[in-house]
Amino acid sequence: MCKPSFMMQRKTLLGWLGTAVLAGCTVVTGPMTSVEPTGPDPRAEELLAAGNIDAAVAVYAELYERSTGDTRTRYALAAAELSVNAGLGAEARTWLDRAEDTAAPEQRPQLLVLTAELALLEGAPETALELLDRIAAIPDRALAIRASATRGRAYFQLGRVEQAVRILVDRDVWLESDEAILANHEIIWNGLRLQTQVRPMVASEDPVIDGWLALLPVAVATRSDPFSIAQGLAAWRRAHLNHPALQLLFPELLEQDRVAQTYPGQVALLLPLRSLPQAAAALRDGFVAAYLRNPAGATTRLRVYDTDELGAQQAYLQAQLDGADFVVGPLLKSEVEQIAASAGFVPTLALNSIDRAQAVPANFFQFGLAPEDEAAEAARHAVANGARTAVALFPNTDWGLRLLASFQSEFETLGGQVLQSRAYDPSTQDFSLAITTLLNLSDSTQRYQRLAANLGTQLQFQPRRRQDVDMIFFAAEPRAGRLLAPQFRFHFAGDLPTYATSEVYDVARRGGDPDLNGVIFADTPWLLSPDDTATVLRQSLQQFWPQRTASWLRLYGLGFDAYRMIPMLYNGTASFVAVPGMSGELRLANDGRIRRRLPIAQFRDGMPVTLAPEDTAATERDNQLLSLR
Repeated sequence: MCKPSFMMQRKTLLGWLGTAVLAGCTVVTGPMTSVEPTGPDPRAEELLAAGNIDAAVAVYAELYERSTGDTRTRYALAAAELSVNAGLGAEARTWLDRAEDTAAPEQRPQLLVLTAELALLEGAPETALELLDRIAAIPDRALAIRASATRGRAYFQLGRVEQAVRILVDRDVWLESDEAILANHEIIWNGLRLQTQVRPMVASEDPVIDGWLALLPVAVATRSDPFSIAQGLAAWRRAHLNHPALQLLFPELLEQDRVAQTYPGQVALLLPLRSLPQAAAALRDGFVAAYLRNPAGATTRLRVYDTDELGAQQAYLQAQLDGADFVVGPLLKSEVEQIAASAGFVPTLALNSIDRAQAVPANFFQFGLAPEDEAAEAARHAVANGARTAVALFPNTDWGLRLLASFQSEFETLGGQVLQSRAYDPSTQDFSLAITTLLNLSDSTQRYQRLAANLGTQLQFQPRRRQDVDMIFFAAEPRAGRLLAPQFRFHFAGDLPTYATSEVYDVARRGGDPDLNGVIFADTPWLLSPDDTATVLRQSLQQFWPQRTASWLRLYGLGFDAYRMIPMLYNGTASFVAVPGMSGELRLANDGRIRRRLPIAQFRDGMPVTLAPEDTAATERDNQLLSLR
């Protein structure tokens, strides 16, 4: 007679219990039932299957406008769920706000669970747990199971690994299909991979939980080498022969590892070699460096096409006629817009992004170093550290307007408010008028002048800036940044956290940038927190191409990441989560865009120092010290 598996024993034991805790403090009592479903709309499901998230949401938006009462709320929740699943935070927030206004008591658990999932998407796991704790009981089985997954993911984001694993192991009991169990195991695996270091774990005396915790070193190791885990898995398997992960997840991970080593026969790289020679060369060199470091792709043929010589559309067509199995590029936004309409026959990873309203095929992916990612990261970090109000200063250029829009959208989505924004002329050296207007110093001076005139005497006076601001966001290139930061301090704003984007950081500048002391900004891990692979590569690049390396390091990282992602995109295993790259933590959203999460740094003694998300006290202390200098 065979000994029952750990999972069978667990299911039998918990099957005897009349109640179960699926989501920490969220208790599911009595027989589980499902509330009356509206059912997904067939049109929305068809559009979703085709990868057209915006159109699917639009279907529910139309139904929402034509409905009333509880039905109207259900459509708002359906649109919110699609938006959360697609990683569209602003859209999800809009729909959840609409549902909040009309939700009946029985709909509030779903509203709170979706809002908690949005909080995770926005990097606020504490908020997610607070929202889940507001739910006294969930009578709907499917929603309770979903809530427990959200709670487990929140604990993983907080680094509370043991709690996360315990909740998700218990969740396994209520899953009825291999597909659902595999998805749950993938949540655990991806949560383990989120951790940045291995620390001793206290044995739980539960072989299932302890087996998962023993996987942590293997998972963390994938941060520096995410595509080769077979050796670590083999050693883990020998020590945990009866673990339930061996049934479904283990074969899946080995297959993912195999696929991640399976490159297409021929890859085409499309770059503007003449109009942007240095940028194109840096990106090409990073791409080739990844190719040379990966023996799995040794048989792959690389061909580079000049979009300046051929034109983007002709280069794209020629690459396919020459037998390309996968295309990377083009680089310029205008070129990506040109090829998007004709893409689809060969999987393509564009190195820029286009307007979301433009339809693209399912195997057309978009990846680039969008500065909007950095502005959004600044907003997330500021809100996580307590900021609720902001003012913004930006150049009167298209670039400046895009950064302002990204920062404001993310900041206000997270509950903040941009009180005022002001444009400046980037060619000037004196920003006093823009800064004093933004900080209401002009009003303070005018009040003094009126009072002095009325009294007919001179008064001791120091202008007083507005007191309703928690932070400043500004967009600037290095020259303007070096002028702006000291002027903020001069105009009595040195104690306010001041955020910028990576454009302010001149990597090639020797001796540091003391004028930028106190400025906080987001940038790539390649520059702020390189792993061993990145460090070795950077040293090699600086040895062989010191002139190009100094100014174009970010594009080297982009090229390196683009090559490493090819197998996952090419082989149809593109549902990767939080792949550590040189350009950021990379995640493929449902719309085919590769989104980045970035580390945050602050200039101290002229050099950027990486901050932990919770490094609030240190940041505030340094701002206070800088304001005194």
